[in-house]
Amino acid sequence: MKNTIATVALALGTLSGVAHAHTESDAASAMPSSMLEFINWSLDRGACGSWTNTGVTEDMWEGVPAGIEVTNTHTTWYDVPTQQLFNSHHMETADGRVISTGSNVMTWDAERKVVVSAGSGFDMGKPYHGSSFMTGMTDNSTSWEYTELSRGKTTVYEHTLTYVAPNVRTNSFVVKGDDGKPWVTTSTRTNPAGQKLEDVGLVGSWDVTEPDGTIYRDKVSWVGDKHVLKYEGMSKAPGGEWRNDSLFVWYWDPAHDHVATLYLDYHGTVIHGKVDSIARNGDSVTIVSSHEGNRFSGLTMSTQMTQVVTDKTVTTTFQGMALDGMRHPLSWSEGTQVSNRVD
Repeated sequence: MKNTIATVALALGTLSGVAHAHTESDAASAMPSSMLEFINWSLDRGACGSWTNTGVTEDMWEGVPAGIEVTNTHTTWYDVPTQQLFNSHHMETADGRVISTGSNVMTWDAERKVVVSAGSGFDMGKPYHGSSFMTGMTDNSTSWEYTELSRGKTTVYEHTLTYVAPNVRTNSFVVKGDDGKPWVTTSTRTNPAGQKLEDVGLVGSWDVTEPDGTIYRDKVSWVGDKHVLKYEGMSKAPGGEWRNDSLFVWYWDPAHDHVATLYLDYHGTVIHGKVDSIARNGDSVTIVSSHEGNRFSGLTMSTQMTQVVTDKTVTTTFQGMALDGMRHPLSWSEGTQVSNRVD
């Protein structure tokens, strides 16, 4: 069962928010003329990466009993030299029991001129294997026919995958020739940065007012479908206009498995960083992050920053501020800065 094609996320039960089941007739239209065309179609729609959905298994797969609450994680990656797409899936219960796991590879059948896939794995500890071929492709969906052998029984399925948003896709499965209702699921791209930062309370506008009346404001908002947290730094002198000063973004770095940061400003500063820890204590959240980069015409600057976030304030301190690897207190780095929410 499951990982039958490049972007299958296992059918785990009909989830809310799915308007209707996409059948093969919806998707039947054009076919890719080459593996490259299909790969680029997949890359353009963001197929690579990890996707998850949750639900309750239904009576469709020979190797998986119905009625089990599970979370399925599906991962797709592309091997450029071979022009092959690879997939893996991992389905488990809340208590960590693995219900199904497996992998497959997609390639081009030059004789039939069609995208094909073959995979295998284990359902409830018992092996299964299967193969599929594409039957149709439109601007936002693909359709497939999948044949699986599990526990001595062969079953043919019709499957349609549809991208409904940049980070959301639906899957529809039905046993071929069955007049029953298709099994439709909704999968969402995993978003580690969003999950870690969504409830820290930083979104909004925060002001620091200097004794001379100059206002420094950070406008913090989500961009990139909540995959990137963006700070827009600006300032205004008394009687003056607002000036854009800096850009500070937080995002997920998959190569290093952490929330990364990038700071840019009007001096040409480029500073990279990472979040070391996020700790919640009552009504406050403490974020510790480390930063290093080039500032002040090529000097290397490094520091650790601590932010304590409450509903009304962000209190920021810096530890170990250094230039070119040597401890160097800056005019703004040694005290405590308190920003106040203004919206």
